[in-house]
Parts: sequence; structure tokens; C-alpha cells
Amino acid sequence: MDVVKPPPFTLALRNQSCSRDPIPIHSPGVWDMEEMKSFLGFALPRLQLQLAVIFLLTQSLYLLLKRFHLPRVASEIMAGFILGPTILGKIIPSFSKTLFPPEGDIFLNSLSKIGYIFFMFMAGVKMDPSMVMKSGKKAWTIGVVSLAFPVVFSMGVSFPLSDMVTWAKTPGIRFVVATQTLTPFPVVSRLLIDLQIMNSELGHLALASALIRELLSLIISTTTSYTRVGSQGSAPLGIQALSLFLITASISGFVARAGFLWIVRQTPEGKPVKEAHIIFISSVVLVSAIMCDNLGILYHYGPFLLGLFVPDGPPLGSTLVERLETLVSGWFAPLLLTYCGLHSDIFAVSDLRYQFILWTVLFGATVVKFAANFVSAFICKMPVKDAIALSLLLSGQGIVELAAFLAFRENEVNNHFLRITSSMGA
Repeated sequence: MDVVKPPPFTLALRNQSCSRDPIPIHSPGVWDMEEMKSFLGFALPRLQLQLAVIFLLTQSLYLLLKRFHLPRVASEIMAGFILGPTILGKIIPSFSKTLFPPEGDIFLNSLSKIGYIFFMFMAGVKMDPSMVMKSGKKAWTIGVVSLAFPVVFSMGVSFPLSDMVTWAKTPGIRFVVATQTLTPFPVVSRLLIDLQIMNSELGHLALASALIRELLSLIISTTTSYTRVGSQGSAPLGIQALSLFLITASISGFVARAGFLWIVRQTPEGKPVKEAHIIFISSVVLVSAIMCDNLGILYHYGPFLLGLFVPDGPPLGSTLVERLETLVSGWFAPLLLTYCGLHSDIFAVSDLRYQFILWTVLFGATVVKFAANFVSAFICKMPVKDAIALSLLLSGQGIVELAAFLAFRENEVNNHFLRITSSMGA
């Protein structure tokens, strides 16, 4: 950031300094750019061009790849690889440096995270927690078994693999193992939508099983995180952190639920929810992400839990899905996938031994997940064809894993190859 003298007015005699943002936001227009030779020197026009290029490339790849029955997530990640240092950065280095300069990365990063925040909120809105109690024996069996086997696998291989690498890479190994052994509910939901089988019998079973597994894993991961705080710090600190989280979540949930019900009561039957209420809820979603981040929890948990408290169906739940679904799932959330691919350089990998260990983890985790889902489906006496299809659906990877790797990388505990591996694994 440049430091300049203030203008020569009376207050300037105090010899004070002020700061100036080195990245101008708005362009003066194509006819008035004396200082800048290109409109790409301004943040807003450059961001608009970035979004346009990403959208056009992603949609073009999707039109091509859908003929091979590949989900949309593949085209979104590949678009990032093409625009980033992996392909165009090697072929036309000036293109990547001009269109995606490091100083402008903060804007694309922030927009992709905001999109992911609303994606998780919409995932919570579309989830019906009461489905857990209504689910039959088949969904419970698949959900519990598909959670238990990968967790046991994760605990069994984390420490042996950690002994095979240096201490600096140990957190990365453990994080990869923990991340790759589960498939979150939003990933399953998006796969079902892309494959257009959401309303089929197999889709309903996959959703119910994924929901049960998601809620159980959320309880386990939260308890484990705060237990680790107590074991690595002090027991009172861990108890205090867990109590603060539970109190905050309970109060926030009670207030949020009451607020949502009040909005429902204020909406006349047959009428849409007021625009002001939608804007207010969108603001609360961002506030919940900030609160979680300050409590030491991943920022997307707040919006996800907030979405669970939204009353299902009309008028509020259906209106939120109608107003936000297309913009969030079709535009902003996929931006995070492209952003991860955009900042990944496959050719930068040099530690082949570490690479082999990570690929082994990916392969092992995928096999364990598939086997756990298939065995549980076989126990429920499902046909082999349906059991294989269900196992593949419940073993996928997607935006949630990449968001977790991105957060891990930004905490400066991760190295470059982890994000590359997760991108290719997805």
C-alpha cells in the first residue's frame, strides 16, 4: 500500500500521512483513461471480465462433458485448471498474469467464499431434520454403517501414515484422511440434481442416508474438535470452548427459529414473502458465518445450521429456494471450484514419495467408502445394481471437500499438493 502526503491544505502542515489503496476500483470509462492503459487495471471491470470468462468456459466444457455423463463439477474444476498455471499459465504466461493478477485475487476469493456460504445455507434449507426420525430401517442402516467404517479407517491409518512423513507434513496427511473418508450431504444432493434422479426412489434413499450420516458426523466432528482443544491446551479451556459453542448455537437457533416463524405469520396465505425479509435473512446468513469464524469453527457451519432452522415448504423455505437457488448453485457456488483449480499447478509437484502416499490415501478412502455403502445396501437386501449405484452416489467428492482444503491452506498448515490432490479426487 502506497503512503502519500495529504494535499497541501491547512491540515497538511501537521505533516501527517494517509494511505491510498493501490488498486483503483471503478474505471473512468474507455474514453478517459490517462493513467491506465487498460481497463484491466481497475478491480471492478477486471472482476466482471473474470466472471464472464469463467462462466463461458465452464458452460462450454459442461456442454462437451455431459455427453460423457460427467457431472457439472468436473467442468468447473477443469475450467480452473485451464485458466490457471497448469495450462494457460504455461502456454501463455502473460494471459494469466494480466487477467488474474495476484493483487486482484482478494476479490475473486471473497466472492467465491460468499457463494459457498449461501450454498451451505441453501443445503440446510433443503434438508428436513424431521426426515431422520421418519427414515426407515434401511436409511438408518446405510447411514450409520457408511459413517462407522470410514471413521474407523481414518483412525487406523492416520498415525501410521504420519510416521512415514516429516513432522511438517503430518497435519496435511491427517487432514486428507479425515476429509476423504466422508461425503457430505450437499455433495450428494448436488450429484442427484445433476443426474436428475432427485425424485426417484434411489434418490430419496440416498438423501435420507446422507442426511443421517451428515448429522451424526457433525456431532462427532464438533465433539472431536473441542476435545482436541482440551487435550492440546487445557481441559477447562476445552470445556469452556464447547460450552460457549453450545450456548451460542442454542440461543442463535432459538432466536432464528422464532424470527423465521414470525416472518411466516406476517406473510398472508398465498402471498410471496416480502423482499425486505429475504434481504434481512441474507444479511443474517453472512453474520452467522462471521460468528462461527470468531468462535474458531469453520465459517460455513453457521449458515448450514441456520438453514436447518428455516421452516420447510411454503411460504418461507420454498421462496428462499426459488429466489436464491439458481443464483447460488448455478453461479456463485461453482466459482469456488474454479477458484481452487485456478490456483493449482499440477506440474509444481516434486515430492514423488509424498505424492504416492496421498494418492494411496485417496484410493484407500474411496474403496473403503464404496465398500461400506455397498455392504450396508447389501445387508438391506437391495438389488446389486441399485447397491452399486447408491454406493457411487454416497462416495463422491465435491465442493465441500475443496472448501475445506482451501480453508486448511489459508491457515498456512497445508502445502500446495493437497489442494491439487483434492481437486483431482473430486
